[in-house]
Amino acid sequence: MPFLKILRKPIILDEHGVEVHFIKEVSKALEKRLSKIAYIKTFLSEWLAVKLSSIVFACSDHDAKMVKEKYKISSNKIVVVPNGVGDEFFEHANPFRYGKPTIIFVGDFDHAPNVYAAKVIVNEIVPHIRKKNNNLIFAFVGRNPPKWLAGNKTENCVKVFGNVKDVRPYLEGADIAIAPIYHGSGTRIKILEYMALGKSVISTFKGVEGLDVENGKHVLLRDDLPGFADTIIELLLNKNLAVRMGKNSQKLMKEKYRWKDIVTLAIKAYNQLLAHK
Repeated sequence: MPFLKILRKPIILDEHGVEVHFIKEVSKALEKRLSKIAYIKTFLSEWLAVKLSSIVFACSDHDAKMVKEKYKISSNKIVVVPNGVGDEFFEHANPFRYGKPTIIFVGDFDHAPNVYAAKVIVNEIVPHIRKKNNNLIFAFVGRNPPKWLAGNKTENCVKVFGNVKDVRPYLEGADIAIAPIYHGSGTRIKILEYMALGKSVISTFKGVEGLDVENGKHVLLRDDLPGFADTIIELLLNKNLAVRMGKNSQKLMKEKYRWKDIVTLAIKAYNQLLAHK
């Protein structure tokens, strides 16, 4: 970046999340202590990248505020370009047949917050729910599932689908999509995919951080694990609420989170940058 700056090349920094916050969160998820050296190195790298860039892309107003406050830059230097989904997520896909009511979690397991969430589901949520309803399936879909998860059957109620080509059939076949996310930064694309397919969604507040959703309208938000588990059971019984939330979510996605609309925000920023080169 310093070399590009010397050559007077415009530089756009895409901040998918605030990195210094992210490494703190990942350390929590992995239950490891974050060393001061790792934090300082990350802070200095990000500080330099932010300072040298011509424009900083942030994926939400929340992240834009954090970047501005952390690195003391002008609001004019930050452009919010949200994450989104392609139009294929609004198209029908043949649903996977699970055979029982199904709760689904989607996420790549190279990502520490997803691994932590999977542990929470298997160790906390599943046992709580099975005391009240043992006729459910918990489906995990994502790349590189860890051995402890892939080999976990829990009396055949846990099913793992790794490295699938298309997540849509698995989401279409599920009744409820969940995201018990407690760590990370940026915005969770899994939530956007859930909503685009009209799924009823239960998440933690952290899981929807940075997304323009309303609790009770688009999603149901619960941070305490017993409450999270009980909400799954309640939503399975309340079909009207599930359908209504799915429709509200899909409407929001079409209005605000389609890539073909979002890309115009990026193009506008590119053109403004080039015009002042």
